[in-house]
Amino acid sequence: MLVLLRHSRRPRRDCCISAAMEKNEILATITTILSLFGTLFIIVSFFLWKDIRTTSRRILVYISIADFLTCVATIAAITNFWLSRTENKEVCFVQSIIGTFSVLCSFFWTVSLALHLYISVCWKNSRLAERLLYLFHVFGWGIPAIIVTVAASTHKLGDNGNKVSAGWCWINIKLSWYEQIEWMLLAGKLWEIMAFCAIVVLYALVKRNMKKELHEKNRVFTESTVAQAQKAERKLICVPLLFVLLRVWGTIRFLLMISHHESPFWLLILQGIGDNAPGFANFLLFCFFTEKCFGKFRRCFQCCTPCFDSRSPTGVKRSNSLQATYDVDGTIGQPIIHQHSINRETDCLNGHLNTTVDYSSVNC
Repeated sequence: MLVLLRHSRRPRRDCCISAAMEKNEILATITTILSLFGTLFIIVSFFLWKDIRTTSRRILVYISIADFLTCVATIAAITNFWLSRTENKEVCFVQSIIGTFSVLCSFFWTVSLALHLYISVCWKNSRLAERLLYLFHVFGWGIPAIIVTVAASTHKLGDNGNKVSAGWCWINIKLSWYEQIEWMLLAGKLWEIMAFCAIVVLYALVKRNMKKELHEKNRVFTESTVAQAQKAERKLICVPLLFVLLRVWGTIRFLLMISHHESPFWLLILQGIGDNAPGFANFLLFCFFTEKCFGKFRRCFQCCTPCFDSRSPTGVKRSNSLQATYDVDGTIGQPIIHQHSINRETDCLNGHLNTTVDYSSVNC
């Protein structure tokens, strides 16, 4: 009787696994298409609009290139799944090479962006941050290339059997258990956990420095400057928070695997969404919710409108002056005191007077 019950449970379990995999593939497909759009917009907008070609935006382009390659690898895996329902060895091998390389590059360049902002804001050394860009290229592209070359030449990459990945090929399942753990750490998880720690710490230090500077010079700044700095602070919280929330599900599945626990299906689905969503998340954070970039995008559809900001009664282009103060996507390294005089005149024109600020030199 027990044998019959065990055999009757297997088909149900197989049905649940196949249904979960189909849901994962559908959601991963939607997320990948959105990320493809987001990464392409970031890359194209960088070359179209000269005034946003800052070093931090350039690093964001490199992150977007890595995320674009991740989307290409995911599309290859999803297409193979929908067409054949089985793993093609050649497609799986090529996809694992592209996917591993792109994910590692994304980790290194995301940490590089956090380090660049930290040096620019906390150390106030923009020249050093610029010079380090060459070193970032060595780490951002070189180390992933070395790891993937060694892994591919020693046949460590291949079908992962969805152990830790969410429907795409990674570390070969035919390796011994210890070899799988070793290469999963070396080809992704070790760098991912280190990136979690580095990004959270660096962005926390940048935010603390901004808050300290804002508090010390609060009497000097206008209301517009304070509002812009507070907006930048909120965005700085979103960057590490989004990175961790999107990437943490695969790390949880990895920790469950090394502790010999089976991961639930919902973790597989969340990983399928999260691993493919960084491109779209960066688009939302650094383009759609960035006043300067979104304003340019909006003006592309309002070319005939003489004044792009209808909310400003005096016709002053507020976004340009305020964006130059403290903006996460481009000019966060510039102290907000540099644009104080511009913001003071803008406040005066719009009637937002701060009683702690001297407006005697401004003609309203």
